[in-house]
Amino acid sequence: MTPLPSGSVIGIVGGGQLGLMLGEAARALGYRVAALTDVADCPIAAVADELVVGAYTDRQTIGRLAALAGVVTVETETLPAATLEALAAEVELVPGAGIVLTTQDRAKQRRFTAGLGIAVPVHRIVASEEEVEAAGRELALPVVVKRATGGYDGRGQVWVADRAALVAAWRELGGGTCVIEERVDFACEFSVIVCRDRAGNLAFFDPIRNVHRNGILRISTAPAEIPADSAAVAREFAFRFAAGAGLVGIACLECYLLEDGGVLVNEVAARPHNSGHLTIEACATSQFEQLVRIVAGLPLGETTLREPATMLNLVSEIDEDALAALAAAYPGRAFVHRYGKAPRPGRKLGHVTVLGSNRVRPPEARPGCEIG
Repeated sequence: MTPLPSGSVIGIVGGGQLGLMLGEAARALGYRVAALTDVADCPIAAVADELVVGAYTDRQTIGRLAALAGVVTVETETLPAATLEALAAEVELVPGAGIVLTTQDRAKQRRFTAGLGIAVPVHRIVASEEEVEAAGRELALPVVVKRATGGYDGRGQVWVADRAALVAAWRELGGGTCVIEERVDFACEFSVIVCRDRAGNLAFFDPIRNVHRNGILRISTAPAEIPADSAAVAREFAFRFAAGAGLVGIACLECYLLEDGGVLVNEVAARPHNSGHLTIEACATSQFEQLVRIVAGLPLGETTLREPATMLNLVSEIDEDALAALAAAYPGRAFVHRYGKAPRPGRKLGHVTVLGSNRVRPPEARPGCEIG
């Protein structure tokens, strides 16, 4: 692909914080941004040169974005198939619709990744009461029941420790297709981000260690301090996914590190990922800039971690005093990103990255606020 000329418009589907940071990266590289969102008051509105507001399924709205942009990418995978297919019919979509449709559905994703020889947790895919009951007999308890589509940040999941409650949990999630998987006793969670351009060139970000609470990512640190052999296995899995999917773009593999050094891939997202936010300050090229480079046909950037870093999510409400204390403890090394979203329990409102250490302890926040 001939590189997209400076000043061209890159389209982004979705209006969240990933789109905000992706838009910031695009503008820093000299591109304009057109965003398609179903809500006008959204994070990406702060950086979009053109904001196309309308239903994601409306063909006229889709056509407006396609007419504005030279190429389009997505900041969320929770998009209707009709939207992705309609966009791809009018403008180049990066990554392709097929990859997004596979990764947005846990059942399809599990089948695809396992089919590539990527190790995943022991699980069953179910779509009926009879299949749920069979899974209960075949799997070791406790298990987690995950809705195939629509769940994120701990939503759409139910833990079950009693076989008699398994069908009720499935019904609670609306029935339909779900993934039921055994609990994994892991040493830690970490992620690997792979980047692949149109020519098949690859780049990887160093593994990032993650800490979740109530299904929401709270803290990410790099270096991840996992065994080199385990990191190599995770990178091989990321390569298999990228090559097998024909990925053009970036993808994040969320992994479990087992006590024996083994690696299981829990989920894959073919977009920028929360765990990669620390790359903005800690790497020469952030995950967001890398995606823009791929979309625009520019050479891949350098991804090596330049120094240790800790990323803390700001959840529910932002405690300004706690942030000030963090900045005082790490003068000139704490970088706060605000998403412009209204406070709400469990909602990610921003993040702060601290450079120079992968062992930063989150400051104590007042009730209702969570830092890390």
